Amino acid sequence: MLKALQKIRVEWSHCDPAGIIFNPHYYIWMDQGTHRLFEIAGFSMPEKIGVDRFKGLPLVTSGATFFKPVRYGDTIELASTISKFGNKSFRMEHSFMFENSEIASGFEVRVWGNDDGKGGMIGVPVPEEIKKLLDREETLDTTIMN
Repeated sequence: MLKALQKIRVEWSHCDPAGIIFNPHYYIWMDQGTHRLFEIAGFSMPEKIGVDRFKGLPLVTSGATFFKPVRYGDTIELASTISKFGNKSFRMEHSFMFENSEIASGFEVRVWGNDDGKGGMIGVPVPEEIKKLLDREETLDTTIMN
């Protein structure tokens, strides 16, 4: 399955009073990893939302496990990939590495969301063409430097 990598420099604003990453940042980075994966597969969310009734990839469940702390100034690497497709959903796996050690891992379960015609969203089957875009053994760096 296609994999998106991104390098993240831990900034002062990412840290809690103990000087380690404040855990909500991992969830922000996992969300970014999901969106970057779809982008490198050829499905750009900003361009596709609103096209063919597509509204987004709502999150239905998530979790994370933290193994080791990292600190301000460290550069970590996030790898994001899809581990499983359901009918209307898919499971993302995220692995955070620092100096060749896994420091955290997380997952998200998301659904393919279309406009329900009433101003809301409804889960629909993940299109086969999307599955095909993601079904390749390749790892691409999606790091964006500010």
